[in-house]
Amino acid sequence: MPAYYSCDSHVVEPPQVFAGLERFGTRAPQILKNPEGKRGTFIAFGKIMFSVGRLGIAGRRLDNPETQELIARGYEGLNPGVYDPVERLKVQATDGIIGEVVYPGANMLAFGYPERDVVQALFSRYNDWLHEYCSHTPERLVGMACLPLPDIDAAIKELERTAHKGFRGFAIPCSAPPDKPYSHPDYEPFWQAAEQAGRPLAMHVFCGSTPDMGLPAHWGSPTGAIIGYTMVHGAIVATIAQLICSGVAERHPQLKFVCCEFETGWLAHVLQRLDHATYRAREEASPDLTMPPSAYFQRQFYATFEDDQLGVKTRHEIGVDNLIWGNDYPHHDSIWPHSQSVINRIFHGVPADEKYKMTTGNVCKLYGISIPPEAVTAAAS
Repeated sequence: MPAYYSCDSHVVEPPQVFAGLERFGTRAPQILKNPEGKRGTFIAFGKIMFSVGRLGIAGRRLDNPETQELIARGYEGLNPGVYDPVERLKVQATDGIIGEVVYPGANMLAFGYPERDVVQALFSRYNDWLHEYCSHTPERLVGMACLPLPDIDAAIKELERTAHKGFRGFAIPCSAPPDKPYSHPDYEPFWQAAEQAGRPLAMHVFCGSTPDMGLPAHWGSPTGAIIGYTMVHGAIVATIAQLICSGVAERHPQLKFVCCEFETGWLAHVLQRLDHATYRAREEASPDLTMPPSAYFQRQFYATFEDDQLGVKTRHEIGVDNLIWGNDYPHHDSIWPHSQSVINRIFHGVPADEKYKMTTGNVCKLYGISIPPEAVTAAAS
């Protein structure tokens, strides 16, 4: 079978990532079993918590009672490939995958956790653990180091530390704080440091600087409510507009941004709309802009997708070179272990060269990945 490279996969952080934070007392993330009448193991950041089991049930349906029993088992119910890099390669081969760019699991909540000294210490521990996890096969497991923006000095320090360790990309909040959007001049030293590092900045869904990702409260939670989840791409639309219209992309033309797991069917229209909005209200945009916003997007931005045929159909308006595919393993939204059939369906009629770019070529170019021949052999067997 064909082999593809997932631009968006995850780990589930083991308990040792959170160990060592006891000095923060109750402000530290807590691992809780059956809290408040809930079943299973949860990682809690204050009053907000993630189910460990739910983070690792790829290939199963939420409406299946057996899945709920598996979730209740917590860490014991996870596929070993979630936290064992040797087993992870077997999981890749099952799906015809030759490698994965790896994002956090429960630590997605940490980006919006207000205890900033805790977040800085946690991300340092997590990044060290992730580096060791991915070092088993660094071309097939490409970890994204988490940076504690909007704490600018701390984020620069962690960027430089993890870049020295060899990380090929960095995860930052997908939405900035409402009182300090990414258009704010205070971020300029960070953009400079990131451009100098020469590695992409990724903004993953649910990794907002605030839990609501800047979206209206009456929409409900972006992680679960029907309207909030449906409209979650509004958060990244605002971020794209801030980064482009304020002149960040113009001032830092080598800086690359990845809009991760917001899907792409909405993107062509938004880029068209953003161009027109900038024309209508030109005084609100930086006077330094030399191109329409869509041109900056096509020069410096990437968007990921899993099962989004509409995005593929509008690929020429978005940019074939700007789209990258991922399977989201091991989350319940993941298309693992059915990536082959999903890709066959959503890429039906797409020329082979364009399909290769969006499923493998673009992500490997973005992160400087060299695919080991043995990985292709394993995935195709």
